[in-house]
Amino acid sequence: MIYENLKGYDIYALGDSAITIEFGKHINPETNDLVIARFKQFQENPIKGVLDLIPSYHSLTLCYDLSFVAKQKMGLHSLIDQVKSRLEEPIELRANSSKLHEVPVVYGGKNGSDLLRVSQEKEIDLNEIIHLHAEPTYRVYMLGFIPGFAYLGELDAKLTMPRKSSPQPMIPGSIGIAGLQTGIYPSFSPGGWNIIGHTDYPLLTNGIPILQAGDRVKFIPLNQL
Repeated sequence: MIYENLKGYDIYALGDSAITIEFGKHINPETNDLVIARFKQFQENPIKGVLDLIPSYHSLTLCYDLSFVAKQKMGLHSLIDQVKSRLEEPIELRANSSKLHEVPVVYGGKNGSDLLRVSQEKEIDLNEIIHLHAEPTYRVYMLGFIPGFAYLGELDAKLTMPRKSSPQPMIPGSIGIAGLQTGIYPSFSPGGWNIIGHTDYPLLTNGIPILQAGDRVKFIPLNQL
């Protein structure tokens, strides 16, 4: 699918060494597809002075070398003009090119300690929660919080839960839910999501995240309760 000369974006400063391109205000696959396509575009044909690219749900942040940009004739305006020029270029959204990860899950137990509480608060049978959580194929909308933590959506609305009021220690492989999202903690970390299961699926290789923005995740239940 080709997007020709899209004008539907805003660019704004994020501190003194980054700018953000916002492609929309809402979380949806179409906007996220556009973010990822533009991310790959800037990644494959980098702009001098740009140090890092950070895709999110509906925006792309470019972190730049302040000293390099300041030496340009028009400073930051020069960088923004280059960005605008790139955004005028048509891009192709590669449908069905994302990688599918099948993630085995043990639900409940000592490593899914919030499952029973979620069941009680939502008044949903434990096995129905497993079914509702494992039924969708989730999109990796973005990575953040800690290296390799993938924000997956969208969760079935019946399982919507608020974050915990205070963070608790998480072990690698902990699978949590919060709002309309689910995610997997890739390493030891404090976290406030409701933990309903655990996986041994590798999420980091030599510190590099296995899951990438635009990938798909399918949870495979290994147990019933």
